[in-house]
Parts: sequence; structure tokens; C-alpha cells
Amino acid sequence: MTLHLDYQYGWFPLSGMTHPVVSFVRGSALCMPLWLGLSLSQPVRAYALPQGGKPVRVAHAHGRGNVPEAKVPAPVWSEQACNAMVGEDPFGARDYAQDWLKHDGGRAAQHCLALAQIELGDEQTAAQTLDDLARKEPFTGPLSSASQRVVIAVEAAQAWLAASLPTNAVSIAQYGLSIRPGDEGLTLVKARAELALNDPASVLKDVGALVAQTPNVGVDAYVLLASAERRLGQLQQASVHVAKALDRAPENSEALLERGIIRGQRGDSAGAREDWQHVLDLAPDTHAADMARQDLAVQAADPDVP
Repeated sequence: MTLHLDYQYGWFPLSGMTHPVVSFVRGSALCMPLWLGLSLSQPVRAYALPQGGKPVRVAHAHGRGNVPEAKVPAPVWSEQACNAMVGEDPFGARDYAQDWLKHDGGRAAQHCLALAQIELGDEQTAAQTLDDLARKEPFTGPLSSASQRVVIAVEAAQAWLAASLPTNAVSIAQYGLSIRPGDEGLTLVKARAELALNDPASVLKDVGALVAQTPNVGVDAYVLLASAERRLGQLQQASVHVAKALDRAPENSEALLERGIIRGQRGDSAGAREDWQHVLDLAPDTHAADMARQDLAVQAADPDVP
């Protein structure tokens, strides 16, 4: 017999045939030997054609022979994989999270998307997402526990600060503190927002209580406390607290910046210059360095400063 290959569905290899084999292209008068059609890639139907008989279908395959077409595995989404991408490839992390959201990624996908948006400079959008994740019900699925929402509240407050919206930062930090009173991270980010709102008295109250309850707090607590005291004119206490910060971290740029400001206000212009220059040497591309440059410029422009 002869095999008829219906090209509506393409070609598949036929092996072990001893009879002549031809291939026909439907809708065309073109007829070619089978070996000329080996490069065709679509699935096929094959028919045995008995002499003088009607076609009888003997095979239908997709791909090669009768092996079924391989299925593409469903994507496996991972919070760990998404978050790991944020620092190295924020665009990739954003796209990953957005696609994940279309496949019911839920809170974990929203969280990763917000972190990627922060890296990409869209702090306000990210801050709102994080704020909602921290405080809006229903609290179901990953990142819904109280401890996780406290962490997200800190991230939200930091994002609000980066977006120059300190009032929102105070609000979400206060909400987080209602879940975990006295939390150091929440207290400190709230204090930063309060300083941005020119409310050093609240900083003195909040951070003073934190330091009193937890003497081994981090360097940032003492720097913020010193900054609040300096703004309230309490230069002696400010000097004590910034010294404690530098005892713990002698090359902390924020502490050096603050000590320089305190020294300048106490009449130690040379000491202030030394601290500010040290900040520039240690961390030239930081916010602290920008502030140090401004202070050095102001000092240099003042004819009364020795």
C-alpha cells in the first residue's frame, strides 16, 4: 500500500515501511517524496491507502511519532526568589511580582512589588501598599501575623519618609506600636518623622523612654535623642548622648554629623569642621554627607567664624 500524509497537520516520521511513501500538500498539486518534507514541523495525520480502496487513518501525532506534546510546567512562585531579586534586579522583581499577582500571589506578591517600587523610586505608591498590608483586614495568608505586620509597618513608615510624607509615617508607626508597644524599630522611625515635622519634644519623650527601658539600644536612638535635645537647646545633654553613640560606633556618619552641629553651636568651629569633613571622607554619597557639605559652606561664608 501507499501512505498518504495529510499536511494539514504537518509531518511525522514513518519507520519500517517497505511500500512506496508519498506526501501530498492539501490544496495544492504539489507532490513530493517524503524525504523532502522532513523539515516540516507541524503535527500530522497519516493514512494507509490500499490499492483502489478508501483512506484508512492509521496515526495522528503531535510533534514526533505518537509521543504527546510536552506540557509547559506551571510557574512556581516564591517570595524568597522575588525578594532576592529586589536589590539586584528591581525591574525583574517588579515584573515577577506583577505576574505573580495575576496568579493569586496575594500579600506576598504585593509586598515584593512594593519593595521593588521603593528601589525604583516610586516610594509613595510602595508606602501606600505597605501601609495597607500592615493595617487593613482581612489578615489571611503569608505576612498576616502580628509580628510580620510590625515589620511591614516599619517599612511603610520608612517609605512614607522617603516620599517626604512624615505625617503618614507617624500614623503607620503609631499603628504598629499599638500592636507591639515599645518596639525599637517603630519608635525610631516615628522619631525620625517627628523630627521632620519639627517636633523634638515628642522625640525626647518617645526615645527617652526607649533608652530608659532598654539601655543597650542601637546607635540611632542616641543620635536621635541628641538631635532632639540640641533642637530644644539642651546642648550639654545632647553632647552626652552623641558621645554615647560614637562610643558604640566611632565612624557612624549620622553621629559625626550631629556632633559637628552640636560643636558648632557650642562655639567649637574647628571641631565642627573636623567632624563634617570626616563625614565626607567616610560616606561621600549619603544624605549625611550632603548635610555636612551645606554646614561647611555656611560656616565658610560666615565672617565671624574663626
